[in-house]
Amino acid sequence: MNPSQLLKSYRGRRLKSQEDIAKILKVTRTTYATWENNPISVETNTLFDILLAIKVDESEIHDFFNALEQDFLSYSKNYENE
Repeated sequence: MNPSQLLKSYRGRRLKSQEDIAKILKVTRTTYATWENNPISVETNTLFDILLAIKVDESEIHDFFNALEQDFLSYSKNYENE
């Protein structure tokens, strides 16, 4: 799974909507949806806030950052080819 799918999955397992998480983070649902759909473009501290708001466990954090690393490596390879 990619990082976006993982965030959606973690949120869904906790029966939380995007609106629920947006309220915790004090942002609009649209802002949160943008972050959830493209986590590679989100600042690290915001990613930590999202993971805390969703209340992910240790193994989920590990899986998320592994997926994020894979996305970043793919992104960087595409960037180098431009």
